Amino acid sequence: MNFKYVVAIVPSEAVESLERQLRIMGVGGITLTRVKGFGEYKNFFTSDWLSEHTKIEIFTEESKVEALLNALLETALSDVPGAGIAAVMSVEKFLHLRCGAEVLPDPSV
Repeated sequence: MNFKYVVAIVPSEAVESLERQLRIMGVGGITLTRVKGFGEYKNFFTSDWLSEHTKIEIFTEESKVEALLNALLETALSDVPGAGIAAVMSVEKFLHLRCGAEVLPDPSV
């Protein structure tokens, strides 16, 4: 089984709707972290330029990535500059720490 790591930074108000979408899709787990930062677009309306968002991290099967990205777009898409980002990265190894078992790639893929 080939895994991907999907990380996204979205407005915090989009998280509840996104969580519902992910449950419907059968996503097995999600990590949420409250973050502050700025990228290409700074928040010039405050003295520190930082915006608060939520960072979403998901490990998922490669076959579910497109549906996951579509769910992110449906729930977090905005025409507001600096509304968020998403990235997909390959996972070289995936271990279950409870038992130390490694999930091996599917040789048929």
